[in-house]
Amino acid sequence: MKLKPLALFCYPWDVIDEGGDKLIEAVNRAGLNTIYITVNYHSGMFFLPHNPNKKIYFPLPGALYLEPNSWHNRHYFTSPISDLTNNWTSFWQSFSLKCKENNIQLCAWMLGLHNSGIGNNHPELAVHNAWNDPITHTLCPFNKEVVDHFVNFAKDISELDVFDKILIESLEYLPMRHGHHHEVVGVNFSDDIEFLLSLNFSNKCMAELKQNSIDGEKIKKWIKNIISNFFNDKKSHNILDWNDFTKILDGNFLEYLKIREKSITDINTLVINEFRKNKKTKIGLLDFGPLYSLGPNKRTWQNGVNLDTILPLIDEIHPTFYFTDLEMIKSKFKIYKEIIRDEKKMIPAIRAILPQTTNEENLIQQLEVFSFYSHGFSFYNYSFMNLENLDWIKNAISLNLPQN
Repeated sequence: MKLKPLALFCYPWDVIDEGGDKLIEAVNRAGLNTIYITVNYHSGMFFLPHNPNKKIYFPLPGALYLEPNSWHNRHYFTSPISDLTNNWTSFWQSFSLKCKENNIQLCAWMLGLHNSGIGNNHPELAVHNAWNDPITHTLCPFNKEVVDHFVNFAKDISELDVFDKILIESLEYLPMRHGHHHEVVGVNFSDDIEFLLSLNFSNKCMAELKQNSIDGEKIKKWIKNIISNFFNDKKSHNILDWNDFTKILDGNFLEYLKIREKSITDINTLVINEFRKNKKTKIGLLDFGPLYSLGPNKRTWQNGVNLDTILPLIDEIHPTFYFTDLEMIKSKFKIYKEIIRDEKKMIPAIRAILPQTTNEENLIQQLEVFSFYSHGFSFYNYSFMNLENLDWIKNAISLNLPQN
């Protein structure tokens, strides 16, 4: 009988600093059978409790953890190649072989438009809001250079030919707030206002709107007025929902949203088509949709992901329910089940670290919510957890092994 995918997220620096054997040992200790490991990453500040070489780590922003092909030198921009090793090809081949010897599936975890490394160096390629401020943590998929980068990178990942699966993350628009370094927001605002603050009006986006006879300047003006009025007189603001958004500016705002969604579908299609050239590789999508406060608009999230167009492209969906409140998880999951309709295998991603997971009982309770419906679980993230959390995972799985 084929095993359900039970996965541990990690990073290349875990393997390099602790050794591949330690990762294998961790996977076995947790009762898992799969590793998800990044092949590129954006930025962050990470506390590494069991790393023998470091405790605080700032990854090189936007780094690639493989050796790209010749396109990289010719490209409009170049993502830096991590110097954690001087031979990434050897690293992947060696770690892949170790995984195979231990019957562990190795999966590439690829990040997309969330890339402040590129965004800070090339703000012209980033999302721009209605005030033309570059939102540098998110790249704009209307830029051909951005699309070409990820299509070529997908080809590099496939040609390594060491991965059993590709897990795609953040080929989508991010919210305005996303934990950017020293991110300071000193006022409160409603969910609809935050959504409007996140919307993209880059030069390439505006050109696409014009080509589709959509007045982008009119939409920008409306957003500026709504937000200006909100901060001048919050009491008079009527909170907008998806139904309201469809009627704004005689339907022009709805047409804008459709163009925005299409940009996300298009880049996902091109990247996934590149991955499909390797017939052995499965494709999964990490779905942050449940985290968004506006909820679903039929089968579309506010990050631009339209499940009607995305689900046919992939083999499995990996929803995230990163909430500290168990009742919130249950409520969000109930909605999610109705949206997915069993169209694709569902493998929930679980944050097995603080603040979402405080102890073993708490982890067991989370898995209980999903166990009847899920086709597996993945656990974030080995790099950041105490080693005792691996035991929590094993015990929680033994009580909640996926039934489907």
